[in-house]
Amino acid sequence: MTQNKFLRLSAVGVQMAVLIYLGSELGKYLDEKYSPEKNLFTALCVIVAVGISLYQLITALPKEE
Repeated sequence: MTQNKFLRLSAVGVQMAVLIYLGSELGKYLDEKYSPEKNLFTALCVIVAVGISLYQLITALPKEE
């Protein structure tokens, strides 16, 4: 693997982690504000963040020809 591919995939991994973390924090904030007895917004935001991060990963992977 060349250095450029390694750096690009490393950056995608960091983006995934940050996006999932921010999704969980947004969900916690929304749960505290709107529904303190359930964690519905946290679960929903994390699921959406994981979906977006997987989409970013798939689009960043090199295409096999």
